[in-house]
Amino acid sequence: MPEEEANRRPQVLVPYPGPDPDPDALDIFVYLRPETNGVEVESTILSVIQKCEEYREDIKLVYMANIPGGFITEQRIVERHYAVRLYYAVHGGEAFSDDMRRQFEDFYGEPFIPRRVLGAFEALREFEMRPEDLFSLWVEDSEITRIAGQVVKRVRDRWVVNYDMPALLHKNNSDTDIAVMAFRTRAGYPQFFALASQMKARLVERNLLNSRMPIARAVHLSRSPFEQLLDARDYLIDGATSDSLWRESSFARFLTDRGLHIRHVQGLIEHPIVCFDFGVDAPLDQNLLDLCEGFTYEDAWAIINRMVSQSTIPGQLFYEL
Repeated sequence: MPEEEANRRPQVLVPYPGPDPDPDALDIFVYLRPETNGVEVESTILSVIQKCEEYREDIKLVYMANIPGGFITEQRIVERHYAVRLYYAVHGGEAFSDDMRRQFEDFYGEPFIPRRVLGAFEALREFEMRPEDLFSLWVEDSEITRIAGQVVKRVRDRWVVNYDMPALLHKNNSDTDIAVMAFRTRAGYPQFFALASQMKARLVERNLLNSRMPIARAVHLSRSPFEQLLDARDYLIDGATSDSLWRESSFARFLTDRGLHIRHVQGLIEHPIVCFDFGVDAPLDQNLLDLCEGFTYEDAWAIINRMVSQSTIPGQLFYEL
């Protein structure tokens, strides 16, 4: 294989060992944002985990890979990974369901007018802004919310849906490699979230992250079982073939062992906006990735069994389960 071609292929440094049959063993993916200093940030993250008491017993590194930017752009991984959020970034308020519109009105206390709720790409044109300017535009917490997984931010006299999408696409290009790690933990999400706070502190100490910025600006970690599935689909790669191993990831195996067909499992991460009936005051339309943050696999399975209907993207068509 020519050296240039080899450099465009993912390099798997720690091969994934396959699923763990223990439902208490969570596979949490961690990968570095393209704009970070990969080597320094990566070593900082590893040092935090290696120094924690649970390392080697309750937390183990089970996968590590470097995925070249050229491979990511050729495979359109970023577009696929953020397909739902991109859909709303393009269509804005016109794509909102009736319940999403109700959630908007409950939060902002103003009537929902679709033409004033812009997709991020339309907002760039209307405000004559660059992607990074829209991404960096600071607003009060009272002006920003998440509705069924879509981030809505008030800008001037408009609202912008998924304001970060244009900048994210711009930052991910053929020159930006991504380092991906997966940790298998029996300590649970609360412990790993605590480690994330320590990671931020160390990154700030080493001047790798501004103290005012959330760690998510530098490092992504899968915060729910469904986000684990999405991360596995796009970044869990066989070093020999570059094929995705997501069907053999721990949560995918957990779900298929309970009778779900793998196509249904795939549908949960490709169309994660789901209708629930949790009570009078609870939102109907919720996003599985957000709703199940910090959940165990058993908790996530219980949520699946309470689904009423599911929306499909694009088109916002609904079907009964």
